[in-house]
Parts: sequence; structure tokens; C-alpha cells
Amino acid sequence: MSETIEFPYSKNSAFLGIALPLIFFAITFNNLKYSFLNNYTLNWVIITFADLIFLSLFIFILIKRLIPAFKNEVALELNKEGITDYTRNIVIEWGDVKDINLERGRSFSKMVIDLKEETDYGKQIAISLRWVTGKDLEICETAMAYFEEMNGLK
Repeated sequence: MSETIEFPYSKNSAFLGIALPLIFFAITFNNLKYSFLNNYTLNWVIITFADLIFLSLFIFILIKRLIPAFKNEVALELNKEGITDYTRNIVIEWGDVKDINLERGRSFSKMVIDLKEETDYGKQIAISLRWVTGKDLEICETAMAYFEEMNGLK
């Protein structure tokens, strides 16, 4: 298993990530129009601020998640050197890894990597599997098997 294993970005998660800010923007934009036409200055200022936040979130997810998903770019990579999380630009070497576990959440799971020593990221790194294509358990089991193999080679 010493070959490189790549998991691409999830298109479904990216679409969902794009849809939510757009829905909230549509709702608040309707309120903005009503407030502006009725001269509720404080209301339209507050709603404009909220709309700007929703638009910035939309642009962020579009650039960081949806475009890479359509380009079939790699979100998570396992190779001889370690684990690379391209969603957050984190590289973890196998020599630094103590243990790998799956932590299930309500809407998505995280692969939790316990490190042998404290790093800039702390003693534990959680990689969100929300943006990664594949079944969370299979991704984590693949990472655990790769980790076990790399430990056996040392």
C-alpha cells in the first residue's frame, strides 16, 4: 500500500455549502428591499451587513471548495511521507503520528490524528471529512491501514 492514495473534493458538500449562504442571502435580501423602501435605516444597514457576510461565505466556498471539486483536485492524500490535508494545507508526517481515530458528528465526521509531540497545530489534528469524497469510515480505515504499514516499515 505504499502507493499514493488520493481522495478528491466532494461535489455534493460543495453544492450544499454554496446553497445555504444563497438561501439566507435571498431571504435577507427580500427584507433589505422592504426595509429600504420603507426608510427603516437601521434595519437595512444591519441586513446589508448580514448580506455581505453571506456573499463573502458564498465566494469563499465557491473558490475554496466548489471549483476544486469540479477540477477533481485532491482534498486528502496519503503517501509514503504522511497525510496531506489540502482543505487546510496541513502536512503530517507518519513519524509524528501516534494514533488515528474517527470521530463521528451529527452532519459530518472528522479524522482525528493524535501526534507524538506538540506542534503548531497542537497535539491533535482533526481533519474534516465533510469536503472529502468517499465514505468517512472507509477513508479513516484506509488512513489507519496506511499508518500501520508505515509503522511496520520503520
